[in-house]
Amino acid sequence: MKKRLKYCIPAMAAAMVMTAAAPGVMAAEDTHLNAAMFMWMDGLDPAEGWNGWTTMRCGIGETLLTANENMEVVPCLADSWEQVDDTTYKFHIRQGVKFSNGNDMTPETVKASIERTAEQNSRGSNLKLASIEVDGENVIFKTTEPYSAFPYYLTEPMCIIVDTTVDTSNYDNQPVCTGAYACEEYVPEEKYELVANQYYWDGVPEVDSITVLNIDDDTKVSAILSGDIDVAVAPSATTLSQVDGMDNIEMVKVTGTREDDLEMNCREGRPTADVNLRKALSYAIDRDVIAQVAGNGYAQPLGKAFPDTVGYDTDDYKADSQTYDVDQAKEYLAKAGYEDTDGNGYVEKDGEELVLNIALRSNSSTAVYQAMQDMWKAIGVHVEIELMENTSDARDSGEFDFISGGWQTVNNADGQSYLRNRWSDNGSDNYTGYHSDAFQEVMDRLDAAFDYNERVKCFVDAEQILTEDCPSIFLYANDNITLVNTDKVKDVTVFPIDYYMITGKWKVAE
Repeated sequence: MKKRLKYCIPAMAAAMVMTAAAPGVMAAEDTHLNAAMFMWMDGLDPAEGWNGWTTMRCGIGETLLTANENMEVVPCLADSWEQVDDTTYKFHIRQGVKFSNGNDMTPETVKASIERTAEQNSRGSNLKLASIEVDGENVIFKTTEPYSAFPYYLTEPMCIIVDTTVDTSNYDNQPVCTGAYACEEYVPEEKYELVANQYYWDGVPEVDSITVLNIDDDTKVSAILSGDIDVAVAPSATTLSQVDGMDNIEMVKVTGTREDDLEMNCREGRPTADVNLRKALSYAIDRDVIAQVAGNGYAQPLGKAFPDTVGYDTDDYKADSQTYDVDQAKEYLAKAGYEDTDGNGYVEKDGEELVLNIALRSNSSTAVYQAMQDMWKAIGVHVEIELMENTSDARDSGEFDFISGGWQTVNNADGQSYLRNRWSDNGSDNYTGYHSDAFQEVMDRLDAAFDYNERVKCFVDAEQILTEDCPSIFLYANDNITLVNTDKVKDVTVFPIDYYMITGKWKVAE
């Protein structure tokens, strides 16, 4: 079994994302790259909203722990750590690390940085911090209750360590962090100008500077073919055929940790409150076809909560997947009391035809949902697509049958917050109104699941419950794709989690 969370591992021996290297000597001539980033967001201060994700993607910021390309949580700015008791964690802070302004990173600045995030970021309460103390070269965190997810939360980009000893008022434009690059200039909605951090603890990057441009996904392929950019992160899948046969354009990809699904309203009084109907609707969906339609060949069908790259399933313990089986779909329709008595091709119950609606934003692509319409029609279910200027009112009021969902399953290199927020009682994103005593029991177990194997078992148990109860129809996971001009750059790694992109290990092509 793959063990994702590793305690007290010397950093130089850890299997880190960025392989350790001696500080390098800058190239004789300045080297510059242009890159188009994934999911452009304005602002870089990790203590504000989701800005830290951009800061991490640009290689500017780092956290105490990080997740590598194999989804293992490993040391970064902390080179070892241990769980002292159910509410206490001790992190040894890596020595010799400097911020991009040359200031030393100390346990005191680590403490102040995390406290700043906990106070300012709307997600800071997720840390459940009771106190932070400095003990020599260590920082000791205490949580308000037993909370096994805590070390994973320190990988979340909101926990990027910043220099709090200087003026932080301009950190939305130019935060001072420890990453391989520093932001020299920020032009809102247009670009970030990055320069190599000459103090970088893991070796000065070979690429001197990078311009990160705000380019639409649909035009990224054209931009790399024209030479306007050298690296294109997350180009539109429908444009990728343009690079077929291009010897100098490499496609680097891995299935991502985001999932797309269709949520069903489980509230009393809605037709989809009936689990038999939900199962019928799920069995009717051919996910291989849906993934092809959605990803143009660059998406993987998904029948449960977590994509395979998250790594919770093992040979010995795995959850069942929602599957395609028309006969089963018809059987569950009958169990729910639906049949086509008037011969018009659609089922009804108590003399009333079953008509369901999918709430979609008016600017959404309807191809996937039209394909699903046809699949449901094959079992006699009438589904309409309802395009709305804004679906939030229908979502928040519960006035829908289906609503599309797309979620990062491991916001903090761990799936607990995803499960809790989406399907727990009072979950912030539980738009389905789903409730399950069994699911709640698993969520309670997770907080005290400090043993890794027990933690994995909880995740698989939760997946199994969701497979059986079908509050959502899981559909597909997109591939994370980066196009690289191999005439300009090499050693570009693509990670399952999409907040790791630019690293100090990018090399100038020979």
